[in-house]
Amino acid sequence: MISTEQAKQYAERTKLLLAEAGAIIEHDHFVYDSGEHGSGWIDKDVVNENTDRDEGLCSMLAEVIRDLGAEVVCGPATGGLIVSQWTAHALGVESVFADHSDQPSAAPGGPPRGPFVLRRGYNKVVNGKRVAVVDDVINTGLALRQTVEAVRENGGQVVGAAAIVTRGNATPADCGVTDLRYLLEYKIPSWPAAGCPLCKQGVPINTEYAHGAEFLAKQSRRNR
Repeated sequence: MISTEQAKQYAERTKLLLAEAGAIIEHDHFVYDSGEHGSGWIDKDVVNENTDRDEGLCSMLAEVIRDLGAEVVCGPATGGLIVSQWTAHALGVESVFADHSDQPSAAPGGPPRGPFVLRRGYNKVVNGKRVAVVDDVINTGLALRQTVEAVRENGGQVVGAAAIVTRGNATPADCGVTDLRYLLEYKIPSWPAAGCPLCKQGVPINTEYAHGAEFLAKQSRRNR
């Protein structure tokens, strides 16, 4: 593992790169992949517009997990896919990704899309291999946990999980691992949809970022 001083330097560098990209959005109303709501969002898409920035962030992440001895890096699409590729490139190992199944959750306030699964023959790539699971931003840990589960279901040995940013809400157990690492902790509160104070205050849901548009469309179908 990297030293405490190096971890501090990585965190400062990560925050600077995100700020330079205009990726940190606060004081709004977002719906996360888990179905929970919150007041902040990290715009990963604007970060990914610059490949030098991607390479810089993921090179640091690769050093954070290098000691895990991963043979494959896997991330949830789409942001985790990019992180997986650049991190694997820095480590000199294979990269695969998980994407959503076609069956969305039917539970009120639940995830707007189906769980992450391995397709495209990636199940064969992870089988019998040491796999590090990575993502861009950890909100509740759902995407990482589902990706971890998909890797294990296909015979992969998950050696740990990591992300560029964690919002500090998710524990290693929430992500399905005992070893969880990250470059930067950036705390943003979140709540279950049914108890969201922003909904009670009538704050409009942001449909440009996160999963607000899907959440509202699902609500509309249910109310017909």
